[in-house]
Amino acid sequence: MPQGPLASTLPHIMAYKKKFRPKLMRGKSKVIPDAPSVASDVSQLEKPGLVDSQFPTVALVGRPNVGKSSIFNALIKREVSITDARAGTTRDRVLHPIVFNGKACDLMDTGGIGIIDSTMIAKEVEEQIQKAIHAATVLCFVVDAQDGLTPMDRQVAARLRQLNRPMLICANKIEGKEAKLTMAEFSELGIEPIIGVSAAHRQNFDELQEELAKLLPESVPDPESETWDTLPRIAVVGRRNVGKSSFCNVLAREERCIVSPLAGTTRDAVDLMLEKDGKRFCLVDTAGLRRMKEAEGPVEFFSQVRTERAIRRADVVLLMLAAKDGVSTTDRKTADLILEDHKPCLIVLNKWDEAEAANMSTGDFVKYIEGRLPTLRHAPVAFTTAITGKRCWQTMDVALELYGQASTQVGTPELNKIIERCEAEHEPPTSKGYKPRLLYGVQVGVRPPTFVIHCRHSDKIDKRYMRYLSLRMRELLDLSEIPVRIFLREAVK
Repeated sequence: MPQGPLASTLPHIMAYKKKFRPKLMRGKSKVIPDAPSVASDVSQLEKPGLVDSQFPTVALVGRPNVGKSSIFNALIKREVSITDARAGTTRDRVLHPIVFNGKACDLMDTGGIGIIDSTMIAKEVEEQIQKAIHAATVLCFVVDAQDGLTPMDRQVAARLRQLNRPMLICANKIEGKEAKLTMAEFSELGIEPIIGVSAAHRQNFDELQEELAKLLPESVPDPESETWDTLPRIAVVGRRNVGKSSFCNVLAREERCIVSPLAGTTRDAVDLMLEKDGKRFCLVDTAGLRRMKEAEGPVEFFSQVRTERAIRRADVVLLMLAAKDGVSTTDRKTADLILEDHKPCLIVLNKWDEAEAANMSTGDFVKYIEGRLPTLRHAPVAFTTAITGKRCWQTMDVALELYGQASTQVGTPELNKIIERCEAEHEPPTSKGYKPRLLYGVQVGVRPPTFVIHCRHSDKIDKRYMRYLSLRMRELLDLSEIPVRIFLREAVK
């Protein structure tokens, strides 16, 4: 018998156990078939993985708590990196495209050099910083003008000078007279120019951008290349420690996201541009979700907010579960959130090797999931082992297939034939003497496919009939694995 968390999940799974054969039919849970691990998949000439950036990189580096993340957010004019007064908030490398005076580049936020982390992942953070500064084209050395020049600043400066990269000093927190007086201290480091800014008040960022642009080489990107905003966005969400970062790393083929047995390691949403078979997409690693009443402070709170925002911005969501832990209340709430936002979803059962060791079948788990997550019964199910890469790329193939389905455009004549058939098979029930009728429809959007149906007495059509209409239209349109939006409009008399 299995021991630990798996043992507590087993009775619930067995309650749903029935004779099962995986099917690849529309309207049923699709099980991703077994396949060789990623190790054998990479024998192809063009290996799938992380896309090498075509733009130079500007890395924000410095000791902890000098305001690197605040400067990052101020430059890109969006709240992407989590900021907090406590040192060590940023852990992973956070990347975002930006243009400085006509020069395109990737701006990178990094963790604090020399951090002492109470969660014992300082080594992993340092490794990410090391990779960032060696990959950077330009270094923006961030210091604290209010603290003045510190011994740690001197150590960081000596380390950065060894790289022989174009570099400037960005002195943050210049608000106040005392801070402006200490600016001269940083000239001792022998790095020019020194630009004073205030991230809190968004002061002097035009000058900072001008100086960074001077250090950047002329970038000549491919005019036909995709930008981040045009790529399919696939967000990996789930509870803490289910293997989201390991999954992203095996696809990127490098330690791009910090992986630790400690729960809650990932805080920011980290975007990765990946490519397979000539197709590029953006994979988003997110912080582990937990019950909000348990949030331990602003960092925890904003990690949750960033994850929920990643779901809203995604084209496809991978809801990752740990096979040994089963489905929790948090997973069910996440499923409801995915459904409310009408996002195509792929359920990923990670750490499947542990379930296989307990002689559990995919059929048992599919039945269990259907019972615990009834709102996502339409979603395909994948069984992965991220630590070995097993079925990870196959999972992404299905996610991209869902993206293609969500991009479906239906011609108006075909749509109206389907609406007519739906009504012929099941008419809207009469309500208070009024007989609703479906007259005609038109598609007004994609991702998800969105339809407006003009009706007679539309206000008398109840939710029960809308559920039927949605399910039947998806079936007839061959879109049974993704959600659709349907809006009713009263026909003009």
